[in-house]
Amino acid sequence: MADDLGWADIGVQNEQATKDITTPNIDKLFRSGLRFTNGYVANATCGPSRASLMTGRSSSRFGLEDNIESCVPTSEIMIPQIIRSAGYRSGVIGKWHLGHLPGQLPLEKGFDEFYGFLGGNHHYFSNAKPVLSGTEEVTFKGYLTDVLADKAVDFIERNHKVPFFLYAAFNAPHSPMMATQRYIERVVRHQPRFEPVYERIKQVKGRDALPHFSMSDFRSPDADPEVMRLVYCAMVAGLDNGVGKIMAAIEKAGVRENTLVVFLSDNGAALARPTDFGGVNLPLRSGKGTIFDGGVRVVFGASWPGVIPAGEDYDGIVNSTDLFTTTVELAGAKVPQDRAIDGVNLMPWLTGKKKGNPHDAFFFRRKDRDSWSLRSGDFKWVKDRKSSMTAAGQLYKVSEDVSESKDVSSEYPEKKEELIRLYETLTKDLPDPVRE
Repeated sequence: MADDLGWADIGVQNEQATKDITTPNIDKLFRSGLRFTNGYVANATCGPSRASLMTGRSSSRFGLEDNIESCVPTSEIMIPQIIRSAGYRSGVIGKWHLGHLPGQLPLEKGFDEFYGFLGGNHHYFSNAKPVLSGTEEVTFKGYLTDVLADKAVDFIERNHKVPFFLYAAFNAPHSPMMATQRYIERVVRHQPRFEPVYERIKQVKGRDALPHFSMSDFRSPDADPEVMRLVYCAMVAGLDNGVGKIMAAIEKAGVRENTLVVFLSDNGAALARPTDFGGVNLPLRSGKGTIFDGGVRVVFGASWPGVIPAGEDYDGIVNSTDLFTTTVELAGAKVPQDRAIDGVNLMPWLTGKKKGNPHDAFFFRRKDRDSWSLRSGDFKWVKDRKSSMTAAGQLYKVSEDVSESKDVSSEYPEKKEELIRLYETLTKDLPDPVRE
């Protein structure tokens, strides 16, 4: 899982902004499997999105719609708690962001191993915030993205002889915006237009210095957007290098053809006006934290040689909650029956045994921001009170209008009413979001 990765920011997306990006390992992974062109997460913010993936449920079902300290209720059941009974050994490397209170920690939620940090972000070079190995504080040396990749490789090398589940939760390219000279120069070699931009970095930071940018740097009206884009691209290059290490470890262990590998972002790129954080969601609308597709439609794909097709696009509507049900059922365990589960087992659709959409509809709610939407088939209904919309919201035919720019309510009034009623039905029993 990437963190705040833009829609256009891996090579196989083939968008205009993609030309800045060098992601050969992620591209290779996608070309060995399926790219989900309609792949969504259940929430457009880090913690709720990760909670939805781990529980198979929209985090709105347990009142989590923003990043808050209390996070996931201890009553929620996560993937490793279920598949442990089927003999799986589970590890999580990197960003947790699912709670730090008793009963919420990784080793208390079924994971056998944890290396990473509990909060929402972390300095890429400093140990100012704790890094944990299990429950013990440790220090790391180097660039955090590289460290996390190496820890993931170590987990595979030690556990590949038993069934394993690895959740490699990178924090790149989430802020703080930091990259090594090595990765910056990799991007400059790939995209020569960045050569003068790199010279500006060296003039300010020094030839051998590591460029570090704080949140305040990004929010400054004077921030250099091209410098930010270069550093962001370098962070993505580091992420790509980590993916390459993990895939090489799976190959070396001899389990590539018996391993389902999924890559996705937790939400779209973070946009902060007047200067963006460096990511590009175009042609999708808006970004992280919103119910528009720039927030919830993400880079998403899966690879399993010999089981699912390779080098193709899959256009069915897929949601990150599906990874819960797919994983549990592939492991031979049982999905809980005592609660609403939003995810479905994708394998029948990905292998061609079933046709059509895995989901008839999927809702997105940010009640704290007065925002709601629902995707169903070719259409998406959106009601966002911060945008210029009618009281009944707007209808977009996203199969033809990925930018959600043309309201087609007048052309399809019955469809709009249908989606509004469907949203009301699907969300009528949801609790109010928890606030802190």
